[in-house]
Amino acid sequence: MTARDYSFARRPIWLVGHLVAIVAIIIFIAMGFWQLRRLADRQEFNSLLVERTNEAEVPLTEALTLYGPDQDSLELRVVSASGRYAPQEEVILLARSFNGISGHHVVTPLDLGGSRAIMVDRGWVPIDLDAPGLDVFAPPPGEVSVVGVLRKTEVRGSFGPSIPPDGVVTQVPRVDLERLDAQVGGDLAPVYIQLLEQVPAQTGELPRLVSLPVPSEGPHRGYAVQWFLFAAVTAVGYPILLRRTAVTTAIPSKPSSGP
Repeated sequence: MTARDYSFARRPIWLVGHLVAIVAIIIFIAMGFWQLRRLADRQEFNSLLVERTNEAEVPLTEALTLYGPDQDSLELRVVSASGRYAPQEEVILLARSFNGISGHHVVTPLDLGGSRAIMVDRGWVPIDLDAPGLDVFAPPPGEVSVVGVLRKTEVRGSFGPSIPPDGVVTQVPRVDLERLDAQVGGDLAPVYIQLLEQVPAQTGELPRLVSLPVPSEGPHRGYAVQWFLFAAVTAVGYPILLRRTAVTTAIPSKPSSGP
């Protein structure tokens, strides 16, 4: 008869290996569930996107009166507004691609009159145009009418870049309306507009209007499956490694008793 000797598994280096394997399995499973949560968030966003962009366009003032400062209720609603752009107060929204090309977005306040304003994401410009107020993407002068979708203020993530709390910023990593309200004339609306149409239109090619996102679940489901597979491979493979490393020893058989 034979038996496997697993005494090696009590050595310090193997104890570390056990810990690494257990931690790896926990991390892989956690990452899998994180991707599933992201998938659920994406599905919820897609449902909201389809529902609200299919609703009739409403005046901005009507939407703000109906929903107040509730950004979740305002998100992705199609609105119209009229006013005058304030290009002297616009900012460049950094690191936004367009059809795979690196660039930025131009975000300009629209003076609605009566000390009210709303930020308008007017679209994409190439990466070398990183200063606000350039003639190449200047907005139309005078009164303009815009149609777009409302978007919530953007919040800094755990590792996102920060915005200087003081002074006038001309480049921002996100549309932080509370921060921009400190430097823009007029009271900013609690949401901003992603521009879809404008009358009069831009005289040049820039900025390029950015289309609404196409409903898609993205790669999250596939990533979740991959993480769970990593966990399964580790959970199955590590015990197999231990078994193959164990030394097989012979067990002496008991002598048979004679008559």
